[in-house]
Amino acid sequence: MKSSQIDKVIEQIRFLPNSQVDCGTEQGKKQFFAQLSKHVTTPELLELPFELYVVETNKSLARIENLISPYSLPADYLSFLNHYGGITISSKDFYFASLGFGPMAEEWYPYLMGKAGHYENGLLKIGTLRIRNFVENNFMYVSFFLDIGGRIQQHCVIQVSMWKLRNLSLQDVFRDLQSRSFCWSMVANSFTEWLQIAANTKGRFENFQT
Repeated sequence: MKSSQIDKVIEQIRFLPNSQVDCGTEQGKKQFFAQLSKHVTTPELLELPFELYVVETNKSLARIENLISPYSLPADYLSFLNHYGGITISSKDFYFASLGFGPMAEEWYPYLMGKAGHYENGLLKIGTLRIRNFVENNFMYVSFFLDIGGRIQQHCVIQVSMWKLRNLSLQDVFRDLQSRSFCWSMVANSFTEWLQIAANTKGRFENFQT
């Protein structure tokens, strides 16, 4: 996928109510520090040289590549991480976020290399969705995974309905995806397509929930 396709989707997301788009180092020093200034609780981060953030971004990418080896990130997701880092779309009834890294990682969205950031079986967690369940007055959780190992289809995105796992762990599901199909489904053929669905559905993923 060309980066211009992601740029178009991101511009669509920017205009959504309660959406936030981060700024990666690839956008340059001025843009990066403008975003970093929103870290109101950590103003000292503005004093560090831009080159240090570039080095740290490259280190993060290298660590991810090592963690997911022998698999690799698809070009469109790699471009997104370098240029934007992460996004969120939310309301009082739902919260959608991509995982990534950038100036607002952990303040806006989860860091990609957190505890649930990767799995050794070819599936990389790239996003989360929390939806209010009005019937039971609680929240339902969805996790999105990028198929970097070709388990279902190379570089497609699957979603796991976490409330359907019951006593199963994610590792249980991923070890035998075919027999656990009651709790997951494929939602997009690529990261870019997944991002476009997020934009089109305003982060709610209606009609895609299993």
